[in-house]
Amino acid sequence: MRGLIFALISAILWGIAPLFDKLAISDSKVLPVPANVIRCIGALSMLFILALLTGEYSFSAIDIKRFSLLVIAGAIAGGVAMVTYYRALTTLGAGKTVPLTSIYPLITVVLSALILGEKVNLSKAVLGTILIVCGVVLVMYS
Repeated sequence: MRGLIFALISAILWGIAPLFDKLAISDSKVLPVPANVIRCIGALSMLFILALLTGEYSFSAIDIKRFSLLVIAGAIAGGVAMVTYYRALTTLGAGKTVPLTSIYPLITVVLSALILGEKVNLSKAVLGTILIVCGVVLVMYS
C-alpha cells in the first residue's frame, strides 16, 4: 500500500511540474538548455533538503559501476530528454507533449525484456500497448 501511495504522489507531482515548465518557457526567448540547468538547481536543492530530513545521505553503497550507471541515466533522462521535452513543450504545449511522452513505459517494457531478460506477459503487453497508443492518439487529435 505504501508503494502505491508513493507512486500516486509521484504521478500527481509529475502532472503538476509540466505546468510550471510551460509557464517558464512559454516565452520563446527561454532556451531549453539553460531552462533545464535551472530546473536541475531546483532538483538538487530539494534533494539536499530531503537528504537532511530523511537522513538518506550515505553514498557508501554506490560503487564506481553504480555511480557510472546513474550518471548515464541522469545524462539521458535529465539532460538530453529534458531538452527535447522543453522543445516539444514550446511547439505542442503541455496538453499534447505530456501524453505523448508518456509512451515511455512501452519502451521500458520492451528494452527490459530484451536487455535485462525480464519476463513480460505478451498478451497484457500487447493490450497495454494498444490502450496507451489509443489514449495518446485521442489526446493528440481531439
